[in-house]
This record gives sequence, structure tokens and C-alpha cells, in this order.
Amino acid sequence: MAFCTFSKEVDGAYTVIDNKFITKYLPEADGFAVQVYLYGLLLCQNTDSEFSVRSMAEILKTTEEKILEAYAFWEDYDLVEILSREPFTVQYLPVRSATGRPKKAHYEQYADFNKELQRKMQKVGKFISAGDYIKYMRFLEENEMQPQAFLLVAEYCISKQGEAVSPSYIFNKAKKLIRGGFFTYEQVEKELSSYNAHEGDLLAIYAALGLSQRAPDETDYALYGKWTEKLGFVQSGILAAAKKQKRGSMTSLDFTLDELYSKGKTEAKEIENYLAEREILANLTFRLGRKLGVKIQNPAAYIDEYTEKWYSYGFEEGSLLDIALYCLKTERGDFECMHETVSSLFKNGVVSADGVKAYLKEKNNELKLFTKIQAVCGGMRKSAANLELVSTWQSWGFDESMILEAAKRSASGSNPIPYMNKILSDWKQKAVFAPDAIPSAPTSTAQSGNAGSRTFVNPSVDAANAKADRERHYALLREKAQNRAEKFLAKANGNPRFKEIAVELSKMEIALAKAEVFEPAKLPALKAQKKALLTERKQILAGLGIEEAQLLPQFSCPRCSDTGFLPDGTACNCYKVEK
Repeated sequence: MAFCTFSKEVDGAYTVIDNKFITKYLPEADGFAVQVYLYGLLLCQNTDSEFSVRSMAEILKTTEEKILEAYAFWEDYDLVEILSREPFTVQYLPVRSATGRPKKAHYEQYADFNKELQRKMQKVGKFISAGDYIKYMRFLEENEMQPQAFLLVAEYCISKQGEAVSPSYIFNKAKKLIRGGFFTYEQVEKELSSYNAHEGDLLAIYAALGLSQRAPDETDYALYGKWTEKLGFVQSGILAAAKKQKRGSMTSLDFTLDELYSKGKTEAKEIENYLAEREILANLTFRLGRKLGVKIQNPAAYIDEYTEKWYSYGFEEGSLLDIALYCLKTERGDFECMHETVSSLFKNGVVSADGVKAYLKEKNNELKLFTKIQAVCGGMRKSAANLELVSTWQSWGFDESMILEAAKRSASGSNPIPYMNKILSDWKQKAVFAPDAIPSAPTSTAQSGNAGSRTFVNPSVDAANAKADRERHYALLREKAQNRAEKFLAKANGNPRFKEIAVELSKMEIALAKAEVFEPAKLPALKAQKKALLTERKQILAGLGIEEAQLLPQFSCPRCSDTGFLPDGTACNCYKVEK
């Protein structure tokens, strides 16, 4: 409902303006206050509408704060009563019984002040309305600032804003000074003179940042005060930081100075050195990102977490770029994975360019061997774990020929890596380290590549391989059935009505359960409704060329649902066949 209402005494069938308001109160108010009063009067006739102070502010093209000020003005006259500030609620009172006057505003007391303020405003073509005069006088009555000190504030604001200056802008500046303990003419003059003294400093900072020349505003002065008084920067240090900014702004400069302060860098020379180093690290971070395939927007976080640490470890730029490329090749293309590699090298004392080069040569040779294994066995990921196995197999004493021989014997398995581990482990235990030393054995059904080939595979390894193959066979059958059902369901869900029916049927189950317990009389109607929905669903499916059964997985073996085992845990007939 609207935030304005009539009191019970007001008969408001129409938006009627009392003549007494026009003759007595309107002449003493400014136009905006009258606008607010009249629009609120209209809202009193429409209490059922959703209307807020924000809505009025948008219509009157103003702010909520100004609307509240206007209602406070009318409350002094007893024309309205503010019932609540949050949420804001105001009640209009009968004009005939209003006896109030603006509180504490006495024209004669501020005659000289008003003349001087009007003179200052006229310099920029601004004229003060009667309503604004009242606002200024009420501010002086309600705050401790001396009138002459307030005139200094007004003059300062006029010089910054020109014709655009407003009472709220002047009040905000005055309130800031009051909060800072500046009340008298001398105190305010000294504080404002410091602002003017720093104007040239701020203009120099603007130039260093590449900003267009403009008059400094309050926010800029506040930032400058923070940098010089709170953080302890001198002008030369601030300029050194500003010159390093690209497409800089006062906000980005503030962020940089906060970072410099946290690092203990406040003098111009150390700032220049620190930012030059950060620029080098930023460029390196971007290059590493490209090598790793990582898109970097802001390098700061990557520098702090990774690049700066690697730089402090003593790694050269070329070494880091080579490590990044190796990480990308091994499917570890991110900064965290690279950090694991770099940290491992550092812990093992491998930091120099030659040391890193030798390490990467060894790892790239392992990578080449793994690529050959991939060519024999098919798709295997170049993960860190898999590559580490190559190093492990070599540490067992096996050369490339033996490792590739194990790969050939594992190629037909569903997961070659475990098979290779089992074969090579078996050979290691039996001290078989050359191809001609591999003893002959019966052909392995799981591992033989050609009929009549003879392999040396432990029977337990062969059994494990066969079991894994069977499990993979059933997994593929289930996946195939589920994928087929999902395709039919996706096609059905493409019909909006089909999806609606699915939701309605879901709700229907709950309704049926409740009716069965609490309202049995409703069951027949609900069941009839469910039947109608099912019939409509069937018709939609028929129109799409889909059978109801196709929405569920159609397993090749309905007894075990392509798992190989029955619900009681015994092997299904199909499992024995596959066996």
C-alpha cells in the first residue's frame, strides 16, 4: 500500500487542496516542498497501490533524502505527521487545525548570513529559494558550526561545483568538517586551505596517471589525505607509483599504494624498484600462462602465489618457461600443478638452468617412451601418475625393449597399465630383464595378440585380466541401454505438455497418498484424473513415435539388468556364458 494516508478526520474522496494551504503555507515553501506535499496528497486517495518513497523520488526526479527533508519541513507546520522512519510512513493532518511553524528558523538572526550567501551564489548565476534559506538556517541551528565558518564551506563548494552546487553538497562537506572537529572560522579556514594547497599535488598525480585535467573532488582529497597522513607516502613516492599505472585511475592507484604500504615500500626509489620488479614478474606470468594454456586477466594473484616464489627460489625465466611447456605436455596445464613440479625441483636442489635442462631431458625421454606405449596400447592419459610409472619401471632395471614388450602383451586388456605393472613385476621377481630370457608359457586368452603366440604371464594375472574384461563388457552394455533411454526421454521432454504432465503426475502421487489416509472420498476423482493424464501422456508419446517402455533402459539381459548377477548375488546365466 502507499506510504501516505489520511487521518480519520480528513474526508478525502477527491484530491482537494485546502485554500488555507494555498494562502498561508504555499508562499513560505519552495516549489519542491509543494510538489512533495501535493503528490503525497494524491497518494492518500490510492492507499491500495504499492508505492514507496523511492517510487515518488523516481517520478519527481529527485532523491529519497530530499523527499524526507520536505516532509520534515511540513511536519514543522503540523500539516503532516511522520509515523515511522523505517519503513517511512507519513500521515496527512487537517490543514484547518495546523498551528505549527518551522522550528528554530529566525530570519532576522541570519539576515547578514543570508545576504552574504546569496551574494556568493549569484557569482555563479545561482539564486537561493525561500525553502533553501530555511534549510540553511535550520542546519546552522542544529549544528555547532559558526555561520562565518559555514560561509567558507559554501564558498569552497561553489568554487568546486559552480552553478551545479546544491544545498545537500554543501551540507555534506560541512558535516564532514564537523565530524573532524572543525567548527570555528579559523579551524575551517585552515582545513580548507590545506585542501587548496594540495590541489596542485593532485593535478600532478592526474597528469602522471594520464587523466584529463579536472578539479579535484572530495573523494580525491580524502584519498590524498589517506596516502600522505595515514600511510606516510610523500608526493614523489605517489608520483612514482602513478607513472607505473597503465590506464590508471585514482582507485587503481589507491590499490597499488595499499600494496606498497603492506610491503613497506614508501620511498620513491624503492617504489620504482619494486614496481619494476613486479612488471617483470607480470610479463613472466602472462608468458607462463600462455605456455600452460591458462587465460590470465589480473596477474597479481598469480604473482603472489606462484611467480614471485619461483623467482625467489632462483629459477631463471627460460627454465620456468620450459617447465611450463613440459607440464602442458603432461596434461598438468595449470599453475598449481607447475608449482608442485617447481617445488619438488627446489627441494631436491635442482635450480640452475643446467640442472633443470638435465631434469627435463630425462622427463622428456620418459614422455617419448610413454608415447610409444600409447601407440601400442591405445588411449592412455599422459597423467603424472602414469608417467611416474615409466620412471619406476626403469628403476626396476627394465630397458625400453622390455617395457614395450610388456605393453604389447597388455594391449588387448581393458586397462593396460595395471596389466603392465603385473607383468613387469612378475618378470622382476623372476629376474627376467631381456626379451630372449622370457620363458615360453601357454597362450593367454586375455593377452595373446596372435594365435599360436607364446607368452609368459602368471595365471593370476590372466585371471584378473579376464575378470576386468567381463566387468567392462557389462558396463558397456548398461551404458548403451541407459544412453538409448535418455535419448528417447530427451525427445519426449521436448514436448512442453509432456513435461507438464510429468510434474502433475508427481504431485498426483502425493495427493493420492494423502487422500487414502485422510480423505478416502476423494480417491475416485483423483484416480480418474491420474488415468486421464496417463492417457494424454500415451497419446503424446504415440505422436512422437515413442513407446512407453523405451523411456526406460532396455537391458540385453532382463534377468540381471546387464550386471551379470541376480538380486540374490548368484551369477546370472549370461555371466557364465561370457565367462
